[in-house]
Amino acid sequence: KMLINYLFISLLTISLVYGMPYRVPLQGIVGGKETLVILDNMGTRITHSIFFEDLKNRGHNLVYKHVDSPELQLKKFEEYLYQNIILFAPTVNDFNTITFQDIYQFVEDGGNLIFGGNHDLSANMRKFAAQCGIEFDKKGSVVIDHYNSYDIDDIGRSSAILSYNHIQSSVILGDYIKSADPILYKGIGHTVDESNVLALKILTGNPTSYSSNPISNSIKFPDNVGPDLLLISALQARNNARLLFTGSIDIFSNSYYNTKYNNQLVGNRVFINELNKWILGESGVLRFNDVIHHKTDGTPPDVILHEKQRPDLPQTLYPDPEITRNSLVYRIKDDIVYSIRVEELKDNEWIPFQPNDMQMEFVMLDPYVRTTLNSTSDGKLSTVFTAPDSYGVFKFRVFYRRSGYSVIHSETQVSIRPFKHNEYERFILSAYPYYTS
Repeated sequence: KMLINYLFISLLTISLVYGMPYRVPLQGIVGGKETLVILDNMGTRITHSIFFEDLKNRGHNLVYKHVDSPELQLKKFEEYLYQNIILFAPTVNDFNTITFQDIYQFVEDGGNLIFGGNHDLSANMRKFAAQCGIEFDKKGSVVIDHYNSYDIDDIGRSSAILSYNHIQSSVILGDYIKSADPILYKGIGHTVDESNVLALKILTGNPTSYSSNPISNSIKFPDNVGPDLLLISALQARNNARLLFTGSIDIFSNSYYNTKYNNQLVGNRVFINELNKWILGESGVLRFNDVIHHKTDGTPPDVILHEKQRPDLPQTLYPDPEITRNSLVYRIKDDIVYSIRVEELKDNEWIPFQPNDMQMEFVMLDPYVRTTLNSTSDGKLSTVFTAPDSYGVFKFRVFYRRSGYSVIHSETQVSIRPFKHNEYERFILSAYPYYTS
């Protein structure tokens, strides 16, 4: 019976730890430079050479593999060979040596992904996108806009459009946010669930855009219309992995990069370069360090329970009692200082990140204290608060999730003790009648 109870507690603990929405600690990691490019047509290396060359100029080592290549693999000796995958294979249904589940697991383990589709998107590519929360429009449909059209290789059909509706985030789009150049797009649209807090609508249709089958004679209401029609969307997973989904491979092509509109180049190249920096972990990355806490007079917390080796006790499978080894202990109503240093990656350099909306919570099951961190002159974020009048095991918790930035999650455990018997006032004025009696 005791063994069954132990197993039940162990399983419950595992479910609580791995069922948490964000692991602890969690912070951004600089994107790696080993990038796998999976193609269903090796001619894409030529038609999209500028896109690939821009990645090489930023230090990426590109490895090109055909979907049917027997050498296509993601791991070797249980270690990933790449940190990023560019999947430009809209027509593929199955790979030769890997599966779509392998790619999904790659993302689950923290890898970044760029997913490019078109109007011939295969069923398995659609299923993979749906597994990530992206639902592409019906097969045969394309994005159409008769008022913002720019036809390329189209005769009498306006399926190549100019979009001006991009996300207003300098963290994601960098220098392009200052540009008014439109994005040339030709492909299929998609949608994401409005309740998906991980999704970002990077590029949407114009108010006059809609998704429909251009060669169908039937008169039906369009699948998606206006801003609800997504052209490019991104996901930042709970492990800070980043995914980009678009229904157009042409948007990355040389011909679209070099297209002019009103005697000026369209904004595809600058837009894609800045967006790739974010997707591949070269911008919008936060990290934290130097987590420090102490009393306001500068003294550190007490250490009550020291870790001791007990060789005289028999070995057992049962865990130690629920005590905090080497626990750092404050007293109720102590004035405590908490500080943390947060840095942002910009232009390959770590600089101080000083927001005005980052909060620290002092938590025992529920937050007892929630306060905003203030910037200090040395680049740290700090706050001063009074320990609550409740004793137990608490955590300093900083959980910061903002659009475009990698999530940071820091937790530091301490204990709060009540007053000792010799820390109370020896005589209480209101108790004098009882003393004299």
